[in-house]
Amino acid sequence: AFYEKMKVPAPTFCPECRYQRRLTNRNEWIFYQRTCDLCGKNIVSIHNPDYPGKVYCQPCFWSDKWDPFSFGQDFDFSKPFFEQFGELRENTPRIAMANSQSINSEYTNQSGRNKNCYLCVSSEKSENCLYGYWNQACRDCIDSYAAEKCEMCYELVNCTKCSHSAYLENCSDCIDSYFLKDCRGCVYCFGSYGLRNKSYYWFNKQLAIDEYKKRLAEFIFTHETVTSTREKLRKIELAYPHKYYNGKNTINSTGDYLEETKNVSGSFNCRHAENIKYSQDAWFSKESYDVTEVFSELSCEAEGCIATRCGFVAKTWDVFDSYYTDLCYNSNNLFGCVSLRKKNYCILNKQYSREMYHYLLPKIIEHMKKNGEWGEFFPVSISSFAYNETVAQDYFPLTKSEALIKGYRWYDRRHREYHSDIRPDELPKTIKEVDNSILEKTILCKTQLSEEDEEKYYNCTKAFKITKAELDFYRSMGLPLPERCFHDRRQDRMALRNPRKLYDRTCAKCGKNIKTSYAPDRPEIVYCEQCYNSEVA
Repeated sequence: AFYEKMKVPAPTFCPECRYQRRLTNRNEWIFYQRTCDLCGKNIVSIHNPDYPGKVYCQPCFWSDKWDPFSFGQDFDFSKPFFEQFGELRENTPRIAMANSQSINSEYTNQSGRNKNCYLCVSSEKSENCLYGYWNQACRDCIDSYAAEKCEMCYELVNCTKCSHSAYLENCSDCIDSYFLKDCRGCVYCFGSYGLRNKSYYWFNKQLAIDEYKKRLAEFIFTHETVTSTREKLRKIELAYPHKYYNGKNTINSTGDYLEETKNVSGSFNCRHAENIKYSQDAWFSKESYDVTEVFSELSCEAEGCIATRCGFVAKTWDVFDSYYTDLCYNSNNLFGCVSLRKKNYCILNKQYSREMYHYLLPKIIEHMKKNGEWGEFFPVSISSFAYNETVAQDYFPLTKSEALIKGYRWYDRRHREYHSDIRPDELPKTIKEVDNSILEKTILCKTQLSEEDEEKYYNCTKAFKITKAELDFYRSMGLPLPERCFHDRRQDRMALRNPRKLYDRTCAKCGKNIKTSYAPDRPEIVYCEQCYNSEVA
């Protein structure tokens, strides 16, 4: 019924493969140095130096110094649509990075309204944050994933309204706490799981205030103590029940990390959503299928969009009634267009009258149906990125040989020869032993990969440096210097979240059938929501 409403055929790929195909269109984290093809300035870009198309810096891209209509072309009914669209996509200038309305945040992508942020992606309204992913309205946070309204925190995963804390997972409203998981409203707690509105807990046991303060003062943050504490917390966690999904306030919904959802199926990290299916990172969305990183309504197969009544679109914001568009903004009734702004009734970047647009559109759709193109998202063959540059490599990792066999492109990054000044095992154990000379040194990443692993974990930067803002933060929090590059630390955090995949399982208490991201062979005790709330909440 949904596809009939959208007037598109049912999909030919399974939901997981459709998700993978959308992600091959999205580079979030791999940054390069290259020059703007309009002004000639050195810029930071998500497009590698060998990308054959034009790439403009943000001031040039948003300027009136060029005309996207100059790249327009007539629709050729003797050629497949995707061949024509691929040519237009490569010929039309693309934006180097998407970090609008930001201050001193050049190294941020898919982000906006940030200040003094560095290497943050999909983050908004944040300040003084480093190495963050999905940071929303955060201040002074480092190495965090899916943090919202948090301040002065380190190594958060899926946390809300936490402050002056470190190593928290799936927590909210926690203050001055360390190594917590699935805790709410806790203050001065350490190494605990499943607490609600508690204070002065140490490994799930109540302590007197003086005893808690004494133990915390004696705890020295080193990589060894961090690892051993996390291992101890993991053992504690396995003795307690886990809710079958992460989230709250859901009605008739399946997936994980869901909040305020109704009739949501097979979806992940979605909020304020209703009647959506097979979607990821969809907020404030309704009546949509197969949408990723969107705010959408009545749309399908969209990636990185704010879209209404749209299908098969990418990085397209505030667009209505459009299909097969890329990098278009504040427009409606577009088909097969790239990098247009405030335009209506356009096909392949050519302007038409309203009448001619609606005359040509059904003919083009019929042409696409004959070629098996109508209803399919952009094929990987016309992606602007190689597979190992995209988010697909995060969720569906492949080696170079595996990717090439499957028909994906692979980019062999130009290797940089680093002269490392210090090995990770030579770093001071505690932050008190670190002096400012560390700011001048290049640290060898602890992750030393084999050639086979290098193909799979392409993102490792081999070496890294500590910035002044980082050092000040680690000193204020008493935390050790990192031993691994930020890409590898990011992968570690992503591994802490359950996979974006659902399994059939039964509640360990009542036996009710549930769909959960906890695989049946995992050791956690998994409860349905009713049983979980009766014991934990």
